[in-house]
Amino acid sequence: MKRISIIIACLLLLSCNNRKDSTVLYNDSLPPITDGYVGLQDGHFVLDGECWFPKMLNYKAFIDGGHVIPAPYYTGTDIREHFDTIASWGFNAVRVCLDVMSECDSTAKFEATRRMVQTADSAGLKVMLLIKTPFEPYWQSYTKGLLRHLADLPALWAYDFFNEPLYFDPEPERDKMDAVRLASEWRHWVRTYAPHQLFTIATAEPIEVFEWDPSMLPTDFVEMHTYHPLRVYSEMLWYSRYCGKPWMVGETGLPADNDSVPYVWQLAFMDQTYVRAKELGAAGYGWWEFQDHPGGVNFEAQYTGLRDANGKAKLAADWMRYRPYICFGCAEMHFFPVNYYNMLAYSNIRLTGRIVDKSTGKPVEGAVIRGWNDDWSVGMNTYTDSNGCFTLYSNDYNVHFEISAPGMSREKFDRRNIKYSNPQGIDTKNLPDRDREYQQIDYSPYLNNSIPEIPFNMDFDSVHFFRYSLDGDMGTIRLEMLNINN
Repeated sequence: MKRISIIIACLLLLSCNNRKDSTVLYNDSLPPITDGYVGLQDGHFVLDGECWFPKMLNYKAFIDGGHVIPAPYYTGTDIREHFDTIASWGFNAVRVCLDVMSECDSTAKFEATRRMVQTADSAGLKVMLLIKTPFEPYWQSYTKGLLRHLADLPALWAYDFFNEPLYFDPEPERDKMDAVRLASEWRHWVRTYAPHQLFTIATAEPIEVFEWDPSMLPTDFVEMHTYHPLRVYSEMLWYSRYCGKPWMVGETGLPADNDSVPYVWQLAFMDQTYVRAKELGAAGYGWWEFQDHPGGVNFEAQYTGLRDANGKAKLAADWMRYRPYICFGCAEMHFFPVNYYNMLAYSNIRLTGRIVDKSTGKPVEGAVIRGWNDDWSVGMNTYTDSNGCFTLYSNDYNVHFEISAPGMSREKFDRRNIKYSNPQGIDTKNLPDRDREYQQIDYSPYLNNSIPEIPFNMDFDSVHFFRYSLDGDMGTIRLEMLNINN
């Protein structure tokens, strides 16, 4: 593989030792384990003395006229029917997304939400409630009232206060300690007004560490979201190692329209990501979403549902009913994604460097390094190893950089006059695939389209699935066929 290379000198990060000053304001202990309520113990959820693993489906809803109503693109308007269907598919929890609403009568909204949770409970489902993030005074008051009003509902097992700050934070350059301060205040509300329910924030990809650092946020557990076959295993591995608290997959999904992406691929993606999450020690697994959204902004948003736009169940819909038990945390030492340090198999340019803790001089493992090209159109990530060393691969010249690590400071800088070594005389003005980002890689031609359609009455001894991996030199996706029992 031909590459242009550069070595970056050691970069220094400061440990955020003053985080203690912000979190000590409030009780940092977990809520007491109470009969009927979901609790946390030894890194996993417990319910009535037994381990409880949430198999969760995301469900979009709104409040209108004193009632919680399904998203308008869901077929049917009966939430009880929807919840019964979700439970029949083998799910035991729903993440009800009620984060889009306007100011109006709070009491009516409280009652509507209460009835929705009770409906889910009667269908056999626990509820994680995604609320509107309480930045403004009205929503702060609303949130406290909601917590008080629903505190006696054991079926409401967790509150999600913020969906993917990386993309939706109204503050474009938030300091880590400010994020800790906000999360500490929100957690204090939960502890005060809903003392038996859990608190979380839904984080996206590992570059959340630049602002909403999952290792510093005083959440009870980390709920992480990850999509796309090229990213999901690496991102789950990073969270499992460096978030520093119990974690679960809150959203993942593979869009499937049964045309360009057959439904069997969606089923295989669900199965393999579910298996990998449990093997890496995830405390739960969630899928996005209940039904396809024809008006979604892109293919991923349109076709990740487990029902098609007409309300017909897809092949993966009831797979959770058949999935056998898998142990927790039993594969980390045996599994390492081949593309962990080079997600897209970039091969033009290689930058190397080392990250150390400025206060101790020790190497920093698990730091996230983000580079962008000059016009910010392409970004690329990598991580440091146990020696604090990193290699950032790219197909275009890196100019803008951002670096941080769990519990440590953030550094941002530009380098426009990097002197690249080019001993092989590569044509530096015509580098191939300079604009390649993961969204531009069509992985479907590399997927095995000869897998037969699988009926719902599955024979575990004969069904096979595939695992995604990257070929580091060729930049293509390999498939390894796996028997369900292996």
